[in-house]
Amino acid sequence: MRFKRFKLRKRKDIQRVFNEGDSISNENFSIKILLKKPEKEKGEEKNIGAKNDLKIDFRFTVIVPKKAVKLAVRRNRIKRIVREAIRFLIKENKMFDGDMVIIVKNDISSLKSYNVKTEIEKILQKYMNNELQEDTQ
Repeated sequence: MRFKRFKLRKRKDIQRVFNEGDSISNENFSIKILLKKPEKEKGEEKNIGAKNDLKIDFRFTVIVPKKAVKLAVRRNRIKRIVREAIRFLIKENKMFDGDMVIIVKNDISSLKSYNVKTEIEKILQKYMNNELQEDTQ
């Protein structure tokens, strides 16, 4: 699986997630999520993510502000830990079609990736439950 296909890179895409997306957070993370709405193109579903192995159209980026973590070495380590946690979630097929921006609030460089994975998983579960409740109302 090529992991580069899941990167949210362009400034305008990240800005769109910030402006139009929903926000959910805990003590370590603030996550902005913009779910992809299904689009129809000539009677077929348009699926850009069909190129990747998992048939999902999911992109994400990790932001670690200098205000939260001063040392660049630690900021880069945190990004690697979070990316690895997201990679596990993608492999377990626990992701959705859409874009996600993960903002790290505290220094979590001492945590293991499986701890970060469970924390992100709880946040996403909470978000999905809220979305389902809003849809039923």
